[in-house]
Amino acid sequence: MNNSREWFQAHKAEYEALMHRPTKELADALFEHLRGKYPKHDWNLHISRIYRDARRLYGRGPMNDHLWFTLWADREEGGGPAFWFGFEPEGWNCGMGLWPGGNVTLERFRAQVRRDPAPAEALVRRLETQDVFALTGDAYKKHKLETTPLLQSWVDKKWLGIECSRPHGALDLSGDLFDFIRDGYDWLMPFYEYFLTLPELEGYVPITP
Repeated sequence: MNNSREWFQAHKAEYEALMHRPTKELADALFEHLRGKYPKHDWNLHISRIYRDARRLYGRGPMNDHLWFTLWADREEGGGPAFWFGFEPEGWNCGMGLWPGGNVTLERFRAQVRRDPAPAEALVRRLETQDVFALTGDAYKKHKLETTPLLQSWVDKKWLGIECSRPHGALDLSGDLFDFIRDGYDWLMPFYEYFLTLPELEGYVPITP
């Protein structure tokens, strides 16, 4: 509603105290949890900036209207699965996912499903046993791969998320938010490690946009 540098500078102290510092503390605590519980992985943390990339404003104001962080392991950022948490004006969300753009993990996923769908089907059944996290992500209009009914919606994704979204309320204003996200990441770890350890694609050449 007040997306200008002038307004932000006048309220920067509030942003630092009420948004950025608590988000960084939450991110650091989750980072330490993952490092302590899953030491075989080399964990990384990235916290978003309030300023948008000036080259990609597309008519929007210079400030982001949401704040997020990502946690990932054993690879360069953007090249595979990641955990995330984000605040938005409407609420907050957390989960793990795969994003498009130079990342071949979804192609590797489809190739692995073609070879052996059983491990992925087991994970889909795991997701169906609960109602906290749900599959999200835009889908292609045509099937990318004909597969089992259980996996069809997964292999057709342009990007894939396993996400929990909540409106603002008691949880994010309490000391229980860290416990909720920590337990969620632990529950999602089998999904994360499945996507993290998919076999490389022999002879794969990514298409340059």
